[in-house]
Amino acid sequence: MPTLQITKDGFLLQELEIQAESMTIGRDPENEVRLGDLTVSRRHALLTRHADNRYFIEDLQSRNGVSLNGSAVTQPMALTGGDQIRVGIYQLIFLDSAEVTQFRQSHVEKAAPETLPAASHPTKLQSVEESNAAKHRGHALEIGVLVNEDSNAIFALKDDQIVLGNDGQVDIRVPGPERTRATIARRGKYFYICSETPTPCVSVNGRPVMNSQLAYNDRIEIGGRRFIFREI
Repeated sequence: MPTLQITKDGFLLQELEIQAESMTIGRDPENEVRLGDLTVSRRHALLTRHADNRYFIEDLQSRNGVSLNGSAVTQPMALTGGDQIRVGIYQLIFLDSAEVTQFRQSHVEKAAPETLPAASHPTKLQSVEESNAAKHRGHALEIGVLVNEDSNAIFALKDDQIVLGNDGQVDIRVPGPERTRATIARRGKYFYICSETPTPCVSVNGRPVMNSQLAYNDRIEIGGRRFIFREI
């Protein structure tokens, strides 16, 4: 399955499997791929799959534009494995299924266990151990709950969007001295979690993310609070 790797300053922030026919990319939380920096427009770019299963990238009249392998995107352009897309300060790398496997294998072989970065920090273009729930990622989810690991408190995800954090009006408040705010949103039968801060304030399975599709049994940490995403 094709994958979009989102990097910033050479650091891998997120690896997102491409499931949908189309995905919008931008700063607004309503986007399927949410990038929080102000160099990114609210609706910046569109990734679509055509009938021949080829993917195309399109600029949605963004302020700073979109480039593909260094060239400005002025019309929908077809993607091939390894293409590099520039959106604001972020670089998105499009990989097909075979390249994802090769990428992971090569970095696992090169990285000795003691040199792998701590899970609490973005990965420097190295693969990380995948969650046991990864095999479920991409499957349609009907409804889920968040379970607080410390208190076993249960929060049902019945609405299309809930907010976690310590800034403004939130549904689940978490501690922390720095501004922390993230959204869990339902898009059809899928759940996504998005950091609402310029840099990731939430991690999924130990990996900082700006935007990530959730699977059952994912472990979410935000503001020192730990939750498990469970199926009802």
